[in-house]
Formats: sequence, C-alpha cells, structure tokens
Amino acid sequence: METRTLFRGLFLINFAITLGFGIADAFFSLYVFSLGARGLLLGLPLIFYSLSKIILSPFMGAWADRIGRRRIAAISLGLYLFVSVCYLFTTSLTLIILLRLLQGIGCAMFRPVVVSLVSECTTDHKRATVMGTFDISFYGALSAGPIVGGMLKDLWGFRGIFATLTLLCIIALVVALVSIPGNKSTPRQTEQHEGERLRDILNVTRHSSLRGLLAFIFGRACSISLLGAFLPIMLTGKLGLNGSRAGLVMASSTLVMTLLLRPMGMLSDRAPRRSLVVAGGTIVSLLYFLIPVAVGFSQIMALGLGIGLFSVLSQPASTALLVEEGSRHGMGVTVGTFNAVLNLGFISGPLLGAGLQTTLGLTAVFYAAGAMGLGAVGLFMVNVRTWSGGTVDSTAG
Repeated sequence: METRTLFRGLFLINFAITLGFGIADAFFSLYVFSLGARGLLLGLPLIFYSLSKIILSPFMGAWADRIGRRRIAAISLGLYLFVSVCYLFTTSLTLIILLRLLQGIGCAMFRPVVVSLVSECTTDHKRATVMGTFDISFYGALSAGPIVGGMLKDLWGFRGIFATLTLLCIIALVVALVSIPGNKSTPRQTEQHEGERLRDILNVTRHSSLRGLLAFIFGRACSISLLGAFLPIMLTGKLGLNGSRAGLVMASSTLVMTLLLRPMGMLSDRAPRRSLVVAGGTIVSLLYFLIPVAVGFSQIMALGLGIGLFSVLSQPASTALLVEEGSRHGMGVTVGTFNAVLNLGFISGPLLGAGLQTTLGLTAVFYAAGAMGLGAVGLFMVNVRTWSGGTVDSTAG
C-alpha cells in the first residue's frame, strides 16, 4: 500500500510539473518577444536553461544519492514554485534570463530524484511495466501542454499561463510532502567534495553498458529535436498542409507513445529489452529516411504514427535498462548523467540541422536524423556486446 501511494504521488507530481512547464514553455519565446527581446536576448533564456541542465544534472543526481531523495525533491519543487511566482510578477528580461537558469537547476534536480523514487516502487520482473506506466505522466502532460496553454492565453493572456503554472507547482509540492516518506531518503554519506562527485560521474561512464545507453539516447535526442525543428517547415512548405493537418502530424507520434507506453512496458518485461531497443531504434531511423519522399497528408501521417509506434517499442525497455544501471552504480548519478546527455542531444540536433539546411537543403536534415539514429543503435549494440561477452540478447534485462 505504501509503495502504491508513493507511485501515485510521483505520477501526479510528474504530471503537474510537466503540464505546468509544458504550458509555459510552449509560449515562452512569444512571451519574451512581447517584452521586447530580440536577437541574442531572445536566445539567452533557452541557452541558460539548456546549459544548466546539461552541466548540473550529473552533479545534482550524485548529490541526491548523498543527502537523500525526499529532501532534494522538496528543494527542486520549491525552486520550481519560486520561479513560477517570479514569472507571474516580473517583466524584466534580465531577471527572466536568471529565472530560466534557476528553472534549469530545478530540472537537473527533479528528474533524477523522481526516477530514483519510482525505481523503488518496482520489482525486477515488472520494472519496464512500471516505468512505462509512469512515463504516461510525462508524455500525456507534454501532449496537453500546448493545447491547454493556447486556451489559457486566449482567455487570460500570459498572466493566466503563469498563474496556472504556479498553481500546479503548489499542488506538486504539497503532494510530494504528503506522499514521499522520510524513510525513502537513503543518503550514503553526509559530506562529499565536488572532486569526489566528479569522480563518481566519471566512474559511471566507464561502464560499457551505460555508454551504450548514453550513445543511444544522444542519437535519439538529436533525431527528435531535428524532427521537431524542421518537420513543420517540410509540412507547410513542401507538402502545403494547413495548420490543423500539420498539428495532427506533429502530435501523432506523441499520442501513440502515450497510449502504448504501458502495453510496451509489459512487453519489455517479457521480451529481451536490448533487442527491443535495437529494433525500435533501427525502424524509427529508417522511417526518417522516408520523410522527404512522402507525398500528401496520408503518407506523412502514416510515417508520424509509425515513428510513434516504434519509438515506444524502445522507450520502456531503455528506461528499465537505465534503472538497472542505476541500481548498480548509484541511481541519482546514473540518471543525472543520462539526462545531461539527453539534453546535449536536444541542443546539438537543431544546430546540426541548421548547418545542413543552409548547405545541403532541407532534405539532408531528415537523412542526417536517420543516419544519426542508426549510428546510435550501432554504438549501443557494440557496447552491449562488450558488456555481455558477445551476446546481445542473453537476458530480458
């Protein structure tokens, strides 16, 4: 009963935070533009937010392993609440840039702690099912965020968006204080120097099994960010789709993932997880190659649905493998390092795509996404063979 209560609380916390910042982030660039931000000032909030997540995630994860997860969860949610209240009452661009930095720090704390706590609700034979079910709280909220945000903006403007964000942060903090018991905090030691934390991070990345997962998620993040940044251009420019149809295509893969996360998690508990990662990553990458040759709404919609279907094939399996690595090497530092690489991929993808579009054209962007995905799967397979002595699918986990 205690484990079930903890899982439900974490599910609600993750949904509230993802929905709140999904609402705000969908219109954040428009908000700072309305305040007069142009050029570098328009990009600095995103840069500060992304860099803080990339740099600090491993350290915050290691810190959570040391001082206790309940405490870090409360700090991260309190920081989220502080940021949301400040968004509600300030129009200073300088302060907003600093607030985005604090938001990135909060995110660097939040994800490793949440995954660590969810992992305590699982057993080995149901790990992927539980993690897949939990990820519904992320993808469901991520899908709803822009829709809810659009309605709030139309009704009450940006103040309505930030007021809703503040309310959701308050709910998440209250639920965390009620549902996360103090005995779930398991600090390993009371003090640790920064040099020791850095050594922990470097030691984790020496393991070939985790290196394979890091390579896979980096390539996947690059491909996802390339698709998100350049697919709208393809849909409206080349295919001539209107806004509604383009939006349906963009939302299709996320919707399929949300609906199938639990069934695919159950599959991942019964089938070899490494095989599912390889199969899903390979097929998604091949589908990227087909995007430039798609003709009309029906074909590009089918590709969007296919990308969602085979992305979710590998999602619970890769998360379950990550949790296994965390149980061996320290959950916080492992998940934190994983998230740092994930966010690095999200930044690298659009930068690469911008260069490719300028030099080789829009089509090259999607071919690059496919090639990077296949390369990431290849690196994953090489590292898994190294770890398992040449047998990729020797076990389900």
